[in-house]
Amino acid sequence: MMIPGEIELRKKQARFLWAHEELVDQKKYLEESCKNKCVKPLIQYEVCVKRIEGDDGGKHCTGQYFDYFSCVDKCVAPKLFAKLK
Repeated sequence: MMIPGEIELRKKQARFLWAHEELVDQKKYLEESCKNKCVKPLIQYEVCVKRIEGDDGGKHCTGQYFDYFSCVDKCVAPKLFAKLK
């Protein structure tokens, strides 16, 4: 059986250890693992970039860019939220 002061001491020790642990950004890791599942939107984005390269007409590939990262985010979200504490 623990004495009352020992409980508080253990809580403080646990907070100290948690503060000094190196945290890893799980989102970056999961994004890398999901990028290979979103090849089609990536190819569409790269084709668009090549097509407008050197064109000063004000064209952009924002739609394809967002399509690609939307695909990545849809893959990452369920895995990421399962890991959050």
